[in-house]
Parts: sequence; C-alpha cells; structure tokens
Amino acid sequence: MNLSFKSGEDLFQFILLGVLLLFTIILFFVVMNIFMLLKRLNMSESGATVAKAAGKGGFWKGLTDSVPIAKEETIMLEHNYDGIRELDNHLPPWWLGLFYGTIIFAVYYLLDYHVFHWSPSQKQEYDIAMEDGKKEVEAYQAKLGESINEKTVTLATDPKALESGKTIYVEKCAACHGNGGEGTVGPNLTDEYWLHGGTINDVFSTIKNGVPEKGMISWKATLKPNQIQDVASYIMGLKGTNPANPKAPQGEKVGGDAPATTATDSTEAAK
Repeated sequence: MNLSFKSGEDLFQFILLGVLLLFTIILFFVVMNIFMLLKRLNMSESGATVAKAAGKGGFWKGLTDSVPIAKEETIMLEHNYDGIRELDNHLPPWWLGLFYGTIIFAVYYLLDYHVFHWSPSQKQEYDIAMEDGKKEVEAYQAKLGESINEKTVTLATDPKALESGKTIYVEKCAACHGNGGEGTVGPNLTDEYWLHGGTINDVFSTIKNGVPEKGMISWKATLKPNQIQDVASYIMGLKGTNPANPKAPQGEKVGGDAPATTATDSTEAAK
C-alpha cells in the first residue's frame, strides 16, 4: 500500500476519508446498540432486567461513558419542565476524541500552510499541476509526432498547426520558394503543377527526404515529423492564392492534364 502524497490536497483527502470511515463505524455501532437495547427493553419484565441489560457491554460502555438506565436519577438535574426532567449526561469519549483531534489538526494546518509552508499552497499546487500537464502534453505530442510518416500523414487543419507551418515555411522555405509561394529559385507552390506529386503524402516525402539532384536538401534531420506535417499542410493551403510575380508552372498538373515545361536547372529546389 503506497501512502506517499504528492500534495497537501492528497493528504487532506486521505484524512477526510479516514474520519468519514471512523464516523461510519461509530454510527454502525450506535445503531446496533440502540437496536439491541430496544430489543432487551421489549423483552424485559422487570426493572432489574432492564438495569442488567443496560449495564452490559464493557467496550461500548467505555466508548460512550453512558450511565445505566437504573442509575439515571444520579445524573438528573433539578430543573423540571412540566414533568420533563433533564439528564446531565457526559459527552461520549469517541466524540471528545474527534473534537480534540480536529483541534490538533487545525493547529497542524495553521503551522503547515500559514507559518512554515511545509506543503504547497493551492496556487502552487495549481502551477505544479499545470506544469505537469504541459510536460505530459509535450511528451504525448512528441510520441505522436514520431509516428507520422509518408504513409500515415494527414492534412493538418488546426489553426495552431498551420501557424506553426507558416513560421517554419518563412524561416526555411521562403528563400527558394518566395514568401507567398510564388517561386524564385524553387518552383511555384501556388499553382496546380507539381514535380514530385501533389498529395499531402508526396509533399511530406519531398520535404522529409529532399531532392538532392535538384538542390533541395532533406529536412528530416532538422524538423520533427509533426513539424514537417505542419509545413506540408501549410504549403497545400497555398494553392490558388495567386501571389504577385508567380513563376511559370513546372511538372505535371494534378488531375491528369498534360505536363507543363519542366525545369532542367539542377540548382532548382524540387516542389
């Protein structure tokens, strides 16, 4: 059984559950004692039998510190309310124990959270939980990113992914393909013509593996698979944007039309 607590909240919940369990056990004994006492009262035929029944139960008597019915006159107060008399019963020891326990816990709580700060505050616990959650998300995304390849990649539509793809494109691709994808050294990315296939799988493969014979390097050592997916998805979204000064079409038109003039300059980056 692991009793290590990650935060003060875990410790508090553990103590609260313990108190609730103790209350449940005590309530069970109280109900059972009342039931048995009523049963004995119904079956009794004399006051002696009642006194004997009420006086039994050493453990329970010690837990409740109750006075036997036959001796109630010893704790009867002098006040008389229209024939109703009041008994000066003692507080049950189990109740006193819980009461004193809450006082001790309150002192500990005060010293812990407001004096010595042994446990983190609610704000600190929130910050810790948010940091742990961020790490878990990053680990999951990293694991998910590593599973993306030419066969499993899909077109990203999330605005954050496309914004990430745009940032990567401007930093690493715009020098050859233009800020708007119009094409400079590399081919135009906004028309319907492609040199190495126009599906998201083809574009992902081209970015990942490169086309060394045409001057485009492989980016798999620099970009993670999910980053390649982001930039490939961003490039797919450039189609039909009609930037200024677009470069002439190169490659084959996706859809089966006749191929356009294909560049022969070996320094051109592949599309």
